[in-house]
Amino acid sequence: MAALIMKGKAGLALPELKKLDRRYPDHASVHFLTGIAYGKLGMNEEAVHEEKQALSNNPQYVPARISLGIAEGNTGHFKQEIREERIVLASDLKNESAWEATGWAYASLAKWSLAREAEEQAVRLNPFDDQAHMVLGISLAHLGFYQEALMEELKAKKLNPKDGGTLRAITWIKTLIAPEHPQKHEKEDQTINPLLAPDQGDIPQGAPGIIPQSGGINSGNSGNLRAPARP
Repeated sequence: MAALIMKGKAGLALPELKKLDRRYPDHASVHFLTGIAYGKLGMNEEAVHEEKQALSNNPQYVPARISLGIAEGNTGHFKQEIREERIVLASDLKNESAWEATGWAYASLAKWSLAREAEEQAVRLNPFDDQAHMVLGISLAHLGFYQEALMEELKAKKLNPKDGGTLRAITWIKTLIAPEHPQKHEKEDQTINPLLAPDQGDIPQGAPGIIPQSGGINSGNSGNLRAPARP
């Protein structure tokens, strides 16, 4: 079933997963994959429900918690997405998918410094994640680092040449590098803001914050079973 979903055939996988759901209602992995399939089909409320069911069956099932966070973000609940990903990071700071999702959520809230720090963590852990490179580039551009931003987007394009978000980001950043455009600004610009949402959820006590690291910007990722963000 996972192979079908990864091949972009979630619609074919979903009926079979529903049968498995009915046959094995207590199997967290079945609910997890059903949630992924719903997410790939843009049915994000249903994805949230399935991932919550997976965690009800197995609260320690990390893939379901990451997927729940992403589904929450895809319904506009970015603070809740951050909360779920931080629960993962509280026990595993090397979980690249959780860092990437956290950065995506911060970018959606126009928290560009926090988005940058999260995506830098992601690309250190997985330099082949094109989505992490893409969000890192957008964050750097909003912070005024236009050349570095373009470098990240070009890395993302090399990893995934047909990604529409990356191609749009490259076009936008090139306009910022134009001679008439100021080369740096001090305050975070909120004009490019993928999705704004109401404040949802608190950060759990004891979960780690973003950990800034010294050194340059690193490379990129590839968001495995992640559902697409809402345009």
